[in-house]
Amino acid sequence: MKQSIVSTLLCVCLFLCTALHASVADNGKITGKVTDKKSGEALIGVTVIVQGTSNGAVTDVEGHYTLNVAPGTYTLEFKYMGYQTKAISEVVVKAGTPVSLPVIMDEPQSKELQEVVIRGSFKQETINALYTTQKNSASVSDGISADVIKKSPDRSTGEVLKRVSGTTIQDNKFVIVRGLSDRYNAAMIDNASLPSTEPNRKAFSFDIIPANMIDNIVITKSATPDLPGDFAGGVINIQTKEIPEQHFFDISVGTGFNTVATFQPFKTGYKSSTDFLGFDNGKRQLPSSFPTTNQIINNQLTPAQQQNVEKSLNNDYNIKERNGLPAVNLQATMGDHWTTKKDASLGMIAAITYSHNETVMKDVTRHYDNYDYTDNVYKYSSNLGAVLNFGYSAGKNKIVWKNLYNRIFDDNFLFREGDNLSSSKYVNYYAFDLIQKSLFKTAVEGDHQIGEGQSKINWLLSYNKVTNNQPDQRKVSYGRAIDNPTAAMVADVSTIGKANNRLFSDLNENIYIADVNYTHPFRFMNNKSSLKIGALGQYRSREFHARYIGMKLDELKEGGSEIAQRPIATLYGNDAINDGYYLLDDITADADQYKANTLTGAGYAQVDNRFSDRIRLVWGVRMESFNLQLKSPVNNPAIKLDNTWIDFLPSANFTYSLNESSNLRASYYRTVARPELREIAPLSYYDYEMSSLINGNTKLVRSQIDNADIRYELFPKAGEIFSASVFYKHFTNPIENKVTSAGLSQYDITPYNFPSAYNVGAEIEIRKKLGFLAENSFLKSTTFYANLAYIKSVVQDNTIVNAKDRPLSGQSNYVINTSLSYALPNDKVSFNLLYNRIGQRLYLVGEGGGADGSGKLGNIYESPRDLLDFQASLNMSRHSSLRLNVKDILNAKYQFYYDQNGNNKWDNTTFKKGSISTGEDYLLQQFRPGSTFTLTYTYRLSK
Repeated sequence: MKQSIVSTLLCVCLFLCTALHASVADNGKITGKVTDKKSGEALIGVTVIVQGTSNGAVTDVEGHYTLNVAPGTYTLEFKYMGYQTKAISEVVVKAGTPVSLPVIMDEPQSKELQEVVIRGSFKQETINALYTTQKNSASVSDGISADVIKKSPDRSTGEVLKRVSGTTIQDNKFVIVRGLSDRYNAAMIDNASLPSTEPNRKAFSFDIIPANMIDNIVITKSATPDLPGDFAGGVINIQTKEIPEQHFFDISVGTGFNTVATFQPFKTGYKSSTDFLGFDNGKRQLPSSFPTTNQIINNQLTPAQQQNVEKSLNNDYNIKERNGLPAVNLQATMGDHWTTKKDASLGMIAAITYSHNETVMKDVTRHYDNYDYTDNVYKYSSNLGAVLNFGYSAGKNKIVWKNLYNRIFDDNFLFREGDNLSSSKYVNYYAFDLIQKSLFKTAVEGDHQIGEGQSKINWLLSYNKVTNNQPDQRKVSYGRAIDNPTAAMVADVSTIGKANNRLFSDLNENIYIADVNYTHPFRFMNNKSSLKIGALGQYRSREFHARYIGMKLDELKEGGSEIAQRPIATLYGNDAINDGYYLLDDITADADQYKANTLTGAGYAQVDNRFSDRIRLVWGVRMESFNLQLKSPVNNPAIKLDNTWIDFLPSANFTYSLNESSNLRASYYRTVARPELREIAPLSYYDYEMSSLINGNTKLVRSQIDNADIRYELFPKAGEIFSASVFYKHFTNPIENKVTSAGLSQYDITPYNFPSAYNVGAEIEIRKKLGFLAENSFLKSTTFYANLAYIKSVVQDNTIVNAKDRPLSGQSNYVINTSLSYALPNDKVSFNLLYNRIGQRLYLVGEGGGADGSGKLGNIYESPRDLLDFQASLNMSRHSSLRLNVKDILNAKYQFYYDQNGNNKWDNTTFKKGSISTGEDYLLQQFRPGSTFTLTYTYRLSK
């Protein structure tokens, strides 16, 4: 059935593609973008003529043009008032293959008495355009294109981002830029801000966007007034694919093998028939007729009603074991482009992706002071994604409608066994946890030329919806005396607590965004400059509900002790429920739900001044007003928050062009970081993997950050770069998560404002073809890439007496990204070897450590880890290709530990009871993820 559904989806896509484009034309096409050499801005209304013919076009509001021509070799002329005419020769057009020709135009050096035509070749102009794009960024930024993404083994945006200079990824999905955790980074997609996808942190889960839907990613590391002001590390803007240059239809089919999980024993709990597609069938959800919390705790149910309610829950606790299945990856993408008689164009791109993976965190070592556990975590994951984008361009106007949907279905089963030395028990612990996350985004964006010049107005209307659903997270613990291995395991179900219950939670968030920007060029000191002003309004609404229930066993009832010794599959059997052994309990607190909304209003003014051909200053100020309202519980709230913060955020980005191929940049800017809704809500969530309560803090305030950057960049050849940067950041009231040993659970994790902190670092980036070493060897087709970062941060900590210097949470002191790629001409065969390593980074802030015998928790660190990936790609024909990816070849271990002796390194290889008091380091967790091999075949139907 599952295979037939997938086959049907592919057939539907193929039918639609055939219907939209029934015939294949023989004509060719030339497309490109015309920009100003000095500013990099698009030029609107440039006349493009095929020399010797009447065939021509005019660039649109984004500087794009399209020419339909027969196969052949042409010379194109580009004419625009106030600019030197440019003629580009040797433009070779082949049937069915669009030619991309970006063009750079420049003003005349002096007022000539007659027209001067600048002549160049296709190859020279393509290189010239790439140089100009690289050099003309207004701010310090780094990025990655779709072409580079294709040459890596990355499947999600989260994996792609770790290839960008100064960027690392936590948990394969959360971005850390320049050593700053996700709270200090802003996420955008198609120029619209993205919400947090996580209920317990300010973070966007970048694994929700498949890599093959990306056109490019740009991380801006220094602020300009037209960017959001709530970041300090970077603004990550993901551009999904827009209007294609030609008709195409691609189908990809892939499979994968993980050395730890595939064909190895794999355990799961309850499964429905729709899980494989990424949708729960509803049988895990709390029944709509389920009694309220008050009805349960006030004993308003008769024994018969109570039994019926207990049986209405999904009490299937069977643990099924089979061998792990290979990964499945399917994708169908189609697009088309139509040109009208009046040179207007309409484009469409649609894509659907599906993936299924089964992975295992095998033999995870967890040592919590007096706890010595081994976990096995089985993850059953399905991902379904879709993109549908339309674009219309006609002369001075362009409108784009972009839609994205993605759904992640993660069904986790954890089995824990080991010694609880505090209670002298040997423990078996079971956790069944399904998390369903989805993102829907729709946005309409318009660009319009105002008047006859280069003035433009840009507007955006966007709606985002995020859901995060946990239906029936179930946790059950068994135990027996450590010194009596023959004793029966007894279920600890006589009481219900955060670690031993059934959780039903729902998070729903809606975001509405309206944005408008106006750009007006003007002359300053006889050089082109521009004024840009804009305004933004964003309304965000979130509602979160959690329900904690459970069935308490009456052990005093005759036969109750025998029920407690049942295996988990029959522990909650209908016979035990019918015989009245269980009493329904509800431990939901008022603080387990909240409703919050934020209203952001922003306005800015930005001036792009060019004092000469070499000197440029982009400066201005942004004002942001942020209002946060929160109440908990939703009805009759005991806690009401109404906080408003108004910030004026100045910025200045100075660029000095040393010569045609290098820049020197300097910048200053002020930004903010606001507490996430979950962090400021009075909510406590139990994390069963860490055995910790995740708490909120209603006293949090926003952080203010002053930033400074200096960067030198050199572009030796097109596509090559050498850059070196230094940066400094000062934080007032930074927010950090702190772990403490006090509280209702084993540990509490709570966010706090600390007085201040600073962050200083340096980055180097190199991309260089190696042909200069031996021009006539394979090195001519080999490219070396590396980005290296060294970062130091220090936090002023007033919560600990005689506190030692420590880094910011999430901070690595160094980052290494390198790759070596080789490609034959026309990319017939290509190979890519990629290496990534991060230095030790602070995972959670501790209490100072227990070296003094105080019993306090030390800082939790993640140890360095080496990641080596490989990809080989073979284009077997014009229509088909094969790609082999090998991910995590070294299979290095993940290791998180408590630094109890405060020496900032792991130095305790054996577990000892009571490490928290003796000052010896101990593990939070340690495991190896295995290496993953994937093979993907792609077939292309295109013009």
